[in-house]
Amino acid sequence: MRRNYWVVVASALVIGVLTGCSENTVVAPAAASRTAPASTMFAPSARPQLSLSGNSVQNGVTQFTVNASGGTFYVGNHAVYFPGRSICDPATSSYGDGEWDAPCKPLNRPLTITARLSTANGVQAVDFSPSIRFVPSDNPARWVWIFMYTPDARSATDLSKFAILFSPSLGAMPVNDALTDPTLRTYVDTRAGVSYRRIKHFTGYSVGAGFTDTPTDSGTATFSPAP
Repeated sequence: MRRNYWVVVASALVIGVLTGCSENTVVAPAAASRTAPASTMFAPSARPQLSLSGNSVQNGVTQFTVNASGGTFYVGNHAVYFPGRSICDPATSSYGDGEWDAPCKPLNRPLTITARLSTANGVQAVDFSPSIRFVPSDNPARWVWIFMYTPDARSATDLSKFAILFSPSLGAMPVNDALTDPTLRTYVDTRAGVSYRRIKHFTGYSVGAGFTDTPTDSGTATFSPAP
């Protein structure tokens, strides 16, 4: 089973740097990449909008339950937004590389998701299980979005440091999947200190070191800080 987790790290592939003339103005170079992290002003207008406080724990585990109506779920200092009927039914849908855009039947029952949080050496990671993918759509209003709290992004001009990447496994080299799919590029809100992007799938990876695994059966968010 392929496993990966979402991280915010500095990308080694700096294709374009967006620089601002002031806090409220960002000017893109003529040759700016369509896949490099971009200012929030370039994000699809149909994206969800929310704020993150940064007051939650940075390491631990929680569970939340998504039903057919979707919603926004806060995971530590981060959040995930699901439109209604946006999760593929894992009992009938395919899963894996090359399958992310395949048609699928939407899940019509509640699904409990476990999220594990880790912050170490400047990298914030969120690991989700079980392995699921999301209903494909060309409409940004129908996309699943992840929001990650990145306070160092406030007033930043080098947005490449705040790309949200995924890794095939914990400890593996992070992957910039936006290089092959521009809809997965990261957008950075330099006022709020938040990075966000579309995601097409979650995966099942159980983290051993660094977490105390005590989620509740009810789906209520319960965190057990890692040592």
